[in-house]
Amino acid sequence: MYPKHQRAQQRGSMLVMALFVIVVLAFLGLSLNKILASSADAIVHEVLGQRALNAAKAGIECQIAANLPISAATAPYCSSPTNFSFNTLAGLENCHYTSSSNSKVIRDGILIQTYYQISSTGQCVVGDIVVSRTVYVDLML
Repeated sequence: MYPKHQRAQQRGSMLVMALFVIVVLAFLGLSLNKILASSADAIVHEVLGQRALNAAKAGIECQIAANLPISAATAPYCSSPTNFSFNTLAGLENCHYTSSSNSKVIRDGILIQTYYQISSTGQCVVGDIVVSRTVYVDLML
């Protein structure tokens, strides 16, 4: 056995080591919690960003269908080519698009072409998170 004076010097050292381990594990737990929370936020923004991009692409398609001299069946979301809310469409709830187009006639000798600049912004809102994506398309006919 240890002499009595050595045991007296070691008294309380386990308490200090246990406290150190508890503090280290607490910091590790807090760091892991923060990493998981930021990862979840990134996933939400990524999903909403893809939905907003899809809404913007729908706006581009509606502008193309409205401006081009082609006969095509229009989708239900093309009732207004400049603005539409996808409140009833599964997967795009709380999303809408706003689109616009500009056209310019270009004459090159006997060749006459129409140049279109189309832009569409899709926006999705969930709670206090707002994500928007904008798509631009240039066409020449």
